[in-house]
Amino acid sequence: NCQDKLAMPLWAFAGAAKHASVGKALRSPARTERLVYLKSGCRSPLVNRKCIIPGTLAGVGAVQPCTTELDWTRHYGGRSQHVPMAAEPSGQEDGVGIASKKPQIVSVDEYLIAAGGQGVFQNRLFATMSLLYACVAFDAMLAAFLAPALGARWGLTVAQQGLIPSSWFVGGLIGFALSGLFADTLGRRPTMLALSVVRCFGDVLTFTAPSLPWLLTSRILAAAGTMGAFNMIYPLLAELSPPEERAAIKRRTGLVWQCAVVVLVAMAYLLRSFPWQAFSAVLLPASFLAVVWLFRGLPESPRFLLVKGRHLQALALLRAVALCNGRLHACDHLRLATSHIEDCESGTGGKATPRGNLATLFVREQSGRTIALLIFNLVASCTYYGLTFAPVASLGSNAYLSQLSAALLEIPAILLVAPLANKLGRRPALIGLLGVFAGAILALAMMSHSAMQLRLGAMLIGRMSGSAFNTLKWVANAENFPTAVRGAGLAAAGLSGMLGGSLGPVIFTLAPSPFLVLSSLCLLGIFAVWTLPETNGTELD
Repeated sequence: NCQDKLAMPLWAFAGAAKHASVGKALRSPARTERLVYLKSGCRSPLVNRKCIIPGTLAGVGAVQPCTTELDWTRHYGGRSQHVPMAAEPSGQEDGVGIASKKPQIVSVDEYLIAAGGQGVFQNRLFATMSLLYACVAFDAMLAAFLAPALGARWGLTVAQQGLIPSSWFVGGLIGFALSGLFADTLGRRPTMLALSVVRCFGDVLTFTAPSLPWLLTSRILAAAGTMGAFNMIYPLLAELSPPEERAAIKRRTGLVWQCAVVVLVAMAYLLRSFPWQAFSAVLLPASFLAVVWLFRGLPESPRFLLVKGRHLQALALLRAVALCNGRLHACDHLRLATSHIEDCESGTGGKATPRGNLATLFVREQSGRTIALLIFNLVASCTYYGLTFAPVASLGSNAYLSQLSAALLEIPAILLVAPLANKLGRRPALIGLLGVFAGAILALAMMSHSAMQLRLGAMLIGRMSGSAFNTLKWVANAENFPTAVRGAGLAAAGLSGMLGGSLGPVIFTLAPSPFLVLSSLCLLGIFAVWTLPETNGTELD
């Protein structure tokens, strides 16, 4: 029974034997946690080999036998019983007088920095996530081109065509809610894997849909899986990266998103005379490949393991990171903080790894941040998607030209996200980008409809700045919610964003001056950001 599995990708250890003595690396008792983590032998979906029974390690140097993980902890913890840490020092290797360094208690962020920062492990993990993120972007924007294609094929009315993007928002709300609920209870890894499978299933049903009701059901299912997986991608990357890399990671994921949108617009233009199933036929192979790759190379978050009291597994995973980055020797003496060694044995955790529930989002210290983030995400999505899906007549441009131009010009804007956020800070960068966006939208409200080139220029400036702050907002979201409820917090922020995204286009049917309304909403967003604390360079709680 594989219940307490430590999710580590196979490539976490790939190539380690080429640069270090394998026997020496495995003889050290403290280095065996990466293998000794199950109470019974089983098949791991990530490590393509037989799991090792605790206390046994065949084919390596002499290791004194232990019967359970707790016996192993007590056996090697004799010299440091009074030191509060999550695992014990390694001692001497091979009987040679190589004294170990004094154990040092560190946080996850400090361990990741010592393990090489943004190294081979993080880059491989990002590559694993990139294909999934591109499929998510492709799936999320598909409705913009699928609705008119189905309208021509099935003879749908304008109202019926509007049900297709509406069904996507309904499914997205479900996906955000499910991901937040399960990510903080079951873990980041199983939640993302399950939702990715749901997304593939929804895409298959979309491809085979014979009627509009069947298609709407399949799009709700695909949206639930897509947006739920989207809600987990950046948090997992951020939780396995040091503080100074979080903005850069979001910039890279933003670039992947924009490249996927460019491919989607190009494919929509090239396939405009083909049957509508051609859109899904392009998406399905990449979706299946992304899910298979995830099952092979997706780790669990060490911060989640700590919150759940699984300290030995968290330390073992961080050692895998250090090993893959070639920095295991520099991390041998590092231990993760916990209140007492008994906490490690009982699995209850300590002050350094607090547990939480949904009520944690609205306790006195956190309630102000939560409310401000919900308002900001509502405003950010409402204004940006209001501009993105504005009627073509109000922008004065061809639909394909405006979407393609905006997608291409948003790329350099996203490239500026990390430098701005790291140099100026999260708050000044977000306030500045919102100000630029508000100015561009206000210009659209004041310009004549006959000034097509000027309106196109203002629209592109708005799309660039809007894409930048919608990319950076996820960094602020992740850094302002504690680990214990980060999944739920990001889900709440995502739900608020989905609500804003659905309201944005409606403003153009209800307000006499929609661009003026969108510009005014930016002031509310600026105030919400101003109330947030600066989190640039801070450790994740």
